[in-house]
Amino acid sequence: MTDSLQVVLTSWRLDWGILLISVLLCLVYCWGWVGLHRRQPAKYTKWRLVSFIGGVFTVVIAIVSPIDSFANVLLQVHMAQHVLLMMIAPPLLWLGWPALPLLCGLPNSMQKYWLGPFLASRRVHHVARFFVHPVVALLLFVIATWVWHIPFAYQLALSSDMWHSIEHGCFIGTALLFWFPIINPEPSMPIWPRWAMIPYLLVADLQNTVFSAIFTFANDPLYSFYPDLGLFGTTLMRDQSAAGALMWVSSAVVYLIPAAFIMKSVLVNKETLETRVKPIRTPTFVPPSPPSTWYASIVLRRVCQGVLFCIAIIVILDGLLGPRMAPLNLAGILPWIWWRGLVILAILVAGNIFCWACPFMFVRELAKKLPINKARWPAGLRNKWLAVALFVTWLVLYETLSPWNAPVFTAWIILGYFILAFTIDALFRGASFCKWVCPIGQFHFILSMLSPFEIIALKKSTCDSCNTQDCIRGNESARGCELELFVPTKQGNLDCTFCLDCIRACPHDNAVLAPSFPGADLVKEDFRGSIGSLHRADYTALMIVIVFGAFANAAGMIAPVVDGIDAVSLWIGASSPQFVTALFVIASAFILPSFLCVFAKNISRTTFHVAWSLVPLGVAMWSAHLLFHFITSYASIVPVTERALYDVRLGGPPETLWAVTSTPSWLLSSELFLLVSGCLASFAICLRLTTTMRERFPWCILNALLLVVGVWILLQPMQMRGMIG
Repeated sequence: MTDSLQVVLTSWRLDWGILLISVLLCLVYCWGWVGLHRRQPAKYTKWRLVSFIGGVFTVVIAIVSPIDSFANVLLQVHMAQHVLLMMIAPPLLWLGWPALPLLCGLPNSMQKYWLGPFLASRRVHHVARFFVHPVVALLLFVIATWVWHIPFAYQLALSSDMWHSIEHGCFIGTALLFWFPIINPEPSMPIWPRWAMIPYLLVADLQNTVFSAIFTFANDPLYSFYPDLGLFGTTLMRDQSAAGALMWVSSAVVYLIPAAFIMKSVLVNKETLETRVKPIRTPTFVPPSPPSTWYASIVLRRVCQGVLFCIAIIVILDGLLGPRMAPLNLAGILPWIWWRGLVILAILVAGNIFCWACPFMFVRELAKKLPINKARWPAGLRNKWLAVALFVTWLVLYETLSPWNAPVFTAWIILGYFILAFTIDALFRGASFCKWVCPIGQFHFILSMLSPFEIIALKKSTCDSCNTQDCIRGNESARGCELELFVPTKQGNLDCTFCLDCIRACPHDNAVLAPSFPGADLVKEDFRGSIGSLHRADYTALMIVIVFGAFANAAGMIAPVVDGIDAVSLWIGASSPQFVTALFVIASAFILPSFLCVFAKNISRTTFHVAWSLVPLGVAMWSAHLLFHFITSYASIVPVTERALYDVRLGGPPETLWAVTSTPSWLLSSELFLLVSGCLASFAICLRLTTTMRERFPWCILNALLLVVGVWILLQPMQMRGMIG
């Protein structure tokens, strides 16, 4: 027997008081559960019995096992105890619905004359509902977590058995309050709606991320009074980092699972609600006035397009004629920092705003007016394969040629975009460029599937009685949808440029921009006008390169990947790393992801529709990455604008100095919060699209692997944009 094993086996602290209370608690619960199970077997199942006993057992293990003894000398063991007492045991206890079994397990006299009247008291109900209110419960949970880890309080608990027991009581008590609104055990009534538990859990996860990051990234010991005994081959700083990592990972998983199931139930209930409400609507009901459609004003759209068109021309001119150093040029700042960051925010808040205000529409409108007999887009290209190839090509060019660091190259890219849009719309009718070619548009189509707004038909009956179908054919008011999305059969925002032509063309005011639950479109398997279904291989391939491209694009900017590419290039004798970089991008954004998705599809025996559950995680990775560059570099627009105005004699010499902006301390936590939220949404959608463990397991594993890769990428130093040292 090794010394370490002998120490573990002799470190059990048999607290007979705790053991006796635990045994009595389990006996009372079991006695009450037997009677309830006999009368209500569907509610008080064996699973609830196992859950409650498992919760009690978890508390006992955390307090009387060697975990409690080693918590005084190893911080990571203390964190493991923290996880057991605050994240594992309480939900297990509440999942057992303990109120009625414990009450029914007591003697009749105690139920009738003592505990029963006390629990039935109105004052007791008011006090209890106050403490289990989500705001109060979350606040107490956070306070207990942080206060007991202040060095003074932490040392006090280590030096005194009494304060050590009080600490455990605070952990268990506040955790029970925190988990109560989430589990909502019988016979309680919820205080907040079910969907509100999702942000509730995410806020708890965010504060825990900050808490864990302090331990993981601290440069000095937080608890200098901890003995550095070198147990199990660890050091004081290594122990501290491991403790933070343990809390970080375990809490993310513990909060992620219930939030995913809650989101799944929200998606299911939303569809159920719609199917129940629609049939009972009175067909003859007429709103007192048509819905406001001020947002569909063509004048407003043209003004916004004109502003972006002027900005694009200025960026082209400054890129061609201005300084060659990207941080000093508008072509190095506006497209790569401001535009990309603001587009992400706009899509997640409102929808595909950029396509609505697209500056390339000016040359497209000019091309449409040319007296050329326009053809229909070739049948062999009416799919997304060309867009897939262009997007992958763009990712390769981005990593190999670094256009963000070459203002002239950026200017020619924008100019080439204008030329390509003009040429295609001059030769082909409809919106062939937007629907089948534009890589930027395809990127926005996928991301806008998580937007909170979509164009819908107010009443299906109105569309059924419409003979003109102006929303797609057009009329004197508007030309109708050029992307061939028929409003009655349209689903979500895929392929929708938010041009709002269908709203302007509808003579019945039946097409509107309405709120929608973000991501609900991903679980719908209905027929989609001009698309068919999400089972299509070309649309799935487009989704794959955009989702996995987020990870490939971010990975190409961190030191371990760059060093690895350089090492491989040197090993094969390549004159530059560009070839290996191109192979890395193609493999990580398309080849490997396609193989993984096909493998998961075959193992799970599902359709490609389940692969679309990865969209929220991909959107989260793009958001975390692009917003990082925006937050760290947005201020660089000030000196660049001063320089540009000075060059055209509209201002004085620049007064602002170019300097590297410090990264805000909250940024990493926010990035991880976005990534975990995306993983949560992907997990929930996967649960919604599948029914058996065999169907879910491969996709959940792929989702978890992407989360791990994303966290690793975000934890690495990222190359800056738009700044010089």
